[in-house]
Amino acid sequence: MNGLEAVADAIMKFEGWQPGTKSYRNRNPGNLEDGLGNYKVFSSFVEGYSALLSDLEDKFLGHTRTGLGPDSTILQLMMKYAPPSDNNPTQAYTDFICGWCTKALGKTIVTTTPLKEIWSVD
Repeated sequence: MNGLEAVADAIMKFEGWQPGTKSYRNRNPGNLEDGLGNYKVFSSFVEGYSALLSDLEDKFLGHTRTGLGPDSTILQLMMKYAPPSDNNPTQAYTDFICGWCTKALGKTIVTTTPLKEIWSVD
């Protein structure tokens, strides 16, 4: 498993992906929004998961207006992805992702781990 997929899978789990949830009904495992505060609805799980991977890849590589890039930490990523200002449990979310990725990748991931140490295009 690569690091980008590990982060995506952790997000999907933390967002509550299971039958009956909004993310499941919308086929939106990352609960991605449309820029207006509405959750996107995808035609299939594959489309929704691909959108999540694409969103993460852009953030990891610094191809967004978020200010994130390869030297950003996993905590900085989650401060943008699930900010506390939107009533998210950002620290708990970040800790969950770190634990998930540590198990999935077989190396220690902490809140200060740079994104380039989790996944890069090299």
